[in-house]
Amino acid sequence: MGISPGLRYLLLTFLPGTILPAIAVFSSTHFCVTRTLSTLGNGVIFLLDVLIICLILKLRSDYHVRLQASLARQHDAIPVPILRGGWALPGNVDVLWANLKAVTSDYVYQFHDDLVPVWGDLWNLKIFGADIIFTSNPAYVKQILATDFSMWIKGDDFIVPMKDLLGDGVFNSDGAMWKFHRSVTRPFFAKDRVSDFETFEKHSEEAIIKIKGRNGEPVDFQDIAGRFTMDSATSFLFGKSVDSMSAPLALPYTAKSGHSTVGGSSPTATPFSTAFKSALEGYSFRLAIGKMWPLWEIMGDKNKVNVKLLHEFVDPIVERGLSNKNQPCSTGRTGEVDGPKESATLLDHLVSVTDDKTVIRDELLNLLLAGRDTTAHAITAVMYFLVTEDPQIMTTLRKEILDVVGSGMTVPTFDQIKEMKYLRAVANETLRLLPSVPGNLRSSVEDSVWTDPSTGVRYFIPKNTRCVWSTQLMGRREDLWGPDALVFDPMRWLDERNKKYFLTNPFMFLPFHGGPRICLGQQFALHELSFFIARLLQNFSDISFAPDAFAPGTLPPRDWTSHPRGRKAIEKVWPKAHLTMYFEGGLWLRMRETKG
Repeated sequence: MGISPGLRYLLLTFLPGTILPAIAVFSSTHFCVTRTLSTLGNGVIFLLDVLIICLILKLRSDYHVRLQASLARQHDAIPVPILRGGWALPGNVDVLWANLKAVTSDYVYQFHDDLVPVWGDLWNLKIFGADIIFTSNPAYVKQILATDFSMWIKGDDFIVPMKDLLGDGVFNSDGAMWKFHRSVTRPFFAKDRVSDFETFEKHSEEAIIKIKGRNGEPVDFQDIAGRFTMDSATSFLFGKSVDSMSAPLALPYTAKSGHSTVGGSSPTATPFSTAFKSALEGYSFRLAIGKMWPLWEIMGDKNKVNVKLLHEFVDPIVERGLSNKNQPCSTGRTGEVDGPKESATLLDHLVSVTDDKTVIRDELLNLLLAGRDTTAHAITAVMYFLVTEDPQIMTTLRKEILDVVGSGMTVPTFDQIKEMKYLRAVANETLRLLPSVPGNLRSSVEDSVWTDPSTGVRYFIPKNTRCVWSTQLMGRREDLWGPDALVFDPMRWLDERNKKYFLTNPFMFLPFHGGPRICLGQQFALHELSFFIARLLQNFSDISFAPDAFAPGTLPPRDWTSHPRGRKAIEKVWPKAHLTMYFEGGLWLRMRETKG
């Protein structure tokens, strides 16, 4: 039985780096105080000891701030302003606590949005002396992702907490290892590979049948979308679906049954899907806590069981892929065996370039993580806006789909999806306001300078700085998108506003990341989303929001309606985020079949 992450952290990091120095300082100061002030009581001496330790820590912190100011002057710059909490507690503990509390009890990224009027779009949280810079300025994000790409890495702040789940995969590596995984995966995502509409058709039909079986009663559409993307992704990646759609659908909350589906998960989901969701939540909590996450796992690795189950599912698939790599392969569509062919799944492609089981498994789980929940949220959010915003938007979209594709008996083709401009505009507008990944982070490996594009002020960014940015907040800035930035309006992507705002500053819209690490599966995700939405609007003519089906406490609290900033006051659901965004309690809809 291995040592827990918490005990390892205490023994190797926290104890030698924090506790032992504190004991040494305490012992020396206590000796000096008792020698010179021996007539004082033990209680007074203890208080003096504590005050001396606090003074030493304060002096050390002040020295660090002055050192950064000196380095900034050498670069003809100033340090990033340090955020101060209302209590001004040491280490900005009150700021950390407020941030963590907001993650569970507030609108996603509202804590940061509320700071913008006072602090602007750049500040340093400075938690326990560590630099944690936050920004919502696309100019700075462009430097991180593109201009100064080599100076910013995922780093240990991300890689170490996620190691057990993602290994050294493409989303959990830097440098040469990242380049290797990227080069291995990139060829599979060529244009002619990401248009696997047969996979979409199979799993969308399963979803449609499930929804029709409810006869207009509320369904948790977030659960449906999650199953659709899970089954499509596992078919696409592994060549074998986990068949999550086969499980019974979740039931709406009723006072009589007392049934609840908090978080949008079905109580009857498959073991793989359940383990995947639980692992995602567990590892996201590690990232939210920061470097001290092991202290929450003193008694053992909370994610070990879930990761073990995921490996038990994936490992035999990898074994079969390796054993079959040199055998004649089927197209996977007709059942005919025609000899070696172009890789039908990502697994087929990976076993053709490497025999390393761990590399293959890591890559499969990395791309499942990247592709399943992100697309599931995007599909869910599209439907949320369609049922809660201007009804004319859904009417216009359905008309485009029926005009281009036809009735529910006709399946969209690749060319037809590409032809539907309004459908793409709806997808873009959804990802602008509710991006699947609302925030991201990097760590600096060199000193650098950021220049404010509006004021010309130069900010010094020291090495070993963690930087967090919000894709969501960038997508809602009125100075970037215009005075109607908070309004859901797909036409902004088709009229003069597209050229006026977005085309002049593309880095303000990054739903699929940017720079050398831009999402490889972007087109696959957009095709999947577009295909499923098209099929749904072909088959269901009456779709409406069902707030009565949500469990108590999962809809937005009433006091949100008076909030002065952002969309918090007008949102009909409660957006939250772990690694990706989701709706608390799901998205309950009534969906009635198109007649005739």
